[in-house]
Amino acid sequence: MSRRRSNGFTALLFGLLALAPPALSAGGRSVVTTRDGDYFGFDLRTEQNVSLAQCQSSCIADQECRAFTYNPKVKWCFLKSDFNQLNTFAGAVAGRIVEQGAEPDIGAPQRPDFVSDQLMEDARQQRADLALGEDQQGFGHNALLDQGRQALLAGNYEGALHAFKGALALTPEDPALWIEVARAANSVTGNSEMTGQGVLAALNGFLLTRSTQARADALAVLAKGLENSENYRGALSAYKASLELVTAKTVQAAFNDLRARKGFRVVSHTVDADSLTPRACVEFSDPLVKRGVDYTPFVTLDGSAPKAVDAKDNQICVEGLTHGQRYKLALRAGLPSSVEENLEAQVDLDVYVKDRSAAVRFTGDNFVLPSTARRGIPIVSVNTENAKLELYRIGDRNVAPLLAGSQFLTQLDGYGADRIESESGELIWQGTIDIASELNKDVITSFPVDEALPKRRAGIYVMTAAVANATSEDWDTRATQWFVVSDIGLSTFAGTDGLHVFARSLASAAPLADVDLQLIAKNNEILATARTGADGRARFDAGLMRAGSFAPGHRRLQGRG
Repeated sequence: MSRRRSNGFTALLFGLLALAPPALSAGGRSVVTTRDGDYFGFDLRTEQNVSLAQCQSSCIADQECRAFTYNPKVKWCFLKSDFNQLNTFAGAVAGRIVEQGAEPDIGAPQRPDFVSDQLMEDARQQRADLALGEDQQGFGHNALLDQGRQALLAGNYEGALHAFKGALALTPEDPALWIEVARAANSVTGNSEMTGQGVLAALNGFLLTRSTQARADALAVLAKGLENSENYRGALSAYKASLELVTAKTVQAAFNDLRARKGFRVVSHTVDADSLTPRACVEFSDPLVKRGVDYTPFVTLDGSAPKAVDAKDNQICVEGLTHGQRYKLALRAGLPSSVEENLEAQVDLDVYVKDRSAAVRFTGDNFVLPSTARRGIPIVSVNTENAKLELYRIGDRNVAPLLAGSQFLTQLDGYGADRIESESGELIWQGTIDIASELNKDVITSFPVDEALPKRRAGIYVMTAAVANATSEDWDTRATQWFVVSDIGLSTFAGTDGLHVFARSLASAAPLADVDLQLIAKNNEILATARTGADGRARFDAGLMRAGSFAPGHRRLQGRG
C-alpha cells in the first residue's frame, strides 16, 4: 500500500479496476475510491483503528488532504497531501478528493454538430497520449499544477502545458483541469501547435462537463480556441451554444465582436461591365439558402426593386444595369443565410458601371470558308475603331505535328503565334482594319479574306486579332480564328469493311467525283490513297484501321479536288 511500490502488472491490473461512485460531498469536497488500489508516497499522517467511512471523512475535513489509502485488514488510514499514479494493491482501497460545485448534474453532453469527426478523433488521441514525462516522475498532482501555473505566470507557455499535461495524466477525467489547460493555450497567439492543443483540451473538457455553468464555460473556451485557429464559423457556433446555457456579458461581447468581424456579412462586390448587359454581384461570407427563399425583397436599386435578382451559392447579382450609370445598391437587414444568421444591418453600396473595355474577338464558327463567292471572316469588336490582324498559313505537311501538339483550334498567345511562324508555317499578311464603332455595342465587321489571299494555297490558316495600339504581353491570349478555304466537305464512317469517305460540295451539297484522298499517319507517312467515284465515295481497307501504330487519333484525312 502506501509503503510498497506496485509490481510489474500495475498497468494491466489498473485497467481492470472499477471506479466507485464519489462519497457524499461536504463543502464541495467529495471522495472517489478505487478498490485494490494504492496511492504511493506523499504521506500526511496515519490514523489507526478507523473505518473506511471515517477515513473518507477525515480526508474530506482536512483541507491539506488530497488522497488516501485505506487498509481494511488493520483498519489503518494513510492520508496524503498529494497523489501520483495509482498502483495496485490487493485488498486496499485508494481514494482521492474531487472538488465539486453545488450545481445539479445535467448528464453527459451531446457531441456538438460544429465539431468534425477528425477533431473528435484528435481529442481522443490527445487524451490517450497523456503520460508523465521522465522529469515528472515522483511529483504529485498538485505539485505539477503549481509548476504549470508558475510557468504560465513566467510566460513559459510550453513548460506550463507540459506540467499541466502531467497533472492531467493523473486525473484525465477532471474537466476543470482540461479547461485550465485550454485557457493557457488560448493565451498564446501565433503558435499553431499551441492553438491546436488548446482546441483539443477544451473539447476534452467539454465532453466531461456535468453542470450547466461548467459546460457553458467549456464552450466559451472552445470558441476562443476555434477563433484562434481561424475556424470562425465553428467559433460562432460554440459561442452561441454557450450563451444558450448561460448568458454571460463577456461571452456575449466576444460573440458580438467575432460576428461583426467574421459572421455572415458582405465581403466584396463586383461589376461585370464588359458584357452587353452589365450586372453587379455582391459576395457574402457564407452560402445563401438554396431553396424556398425569395431574396428580391431584400435588394433595392436606387430605392426600388431591381429588374432581376439572381441568388446562387455565396452571391446575389442584380441584372439590367446600364453602362455609364451610377447606382445605390442596398441589401436590407434580415437577409437570410444557410448558417442560421441574418444580415445584421443594412449594407449600402455605391456601384458604377463603366463603359466596356475595348476588345475584339471572332465568332469561332467559321472554320470552313467556301471557295466560291466572296469570303469574309466576321470580327466582333467593342469600343475600338480599328484592330490589328495577323494571318498565318500552315502547310499540309505540318498539319500532323500541329494536331499532335494539341495546338489546333486553340486560342493563341504571342508565343504560340511566333512558334507557328518559325516552326510550322509562315506569316502571310498583317495589317489593320477600320471599324465603325458604336459606344458599348457589339459591332461585327467582315474581314475580306480574298484581299489577303489573292493566291490560295492548300493548308490551314489562322488569324489573330488585337485592339490596335493596346498594351499587351507575349503571354496574353489573342483572339484567334482557324479556317480553311475549300468547297470539299468530307464525312467519314468506319465499319468492319474499312473506312468510308464521302465528299460533297459545300456550295451545292452534290457528290464530288475524282477527289484524291490521302490517309496520313501521325508521323506524316502516307498510309494509303483513294479517289472518289461518281457518288462521291471512296474506301480505305479495314487493315489500315486495325494497325496498332495507327489508332484513329493518329491519322488524318485530306482531299484535293
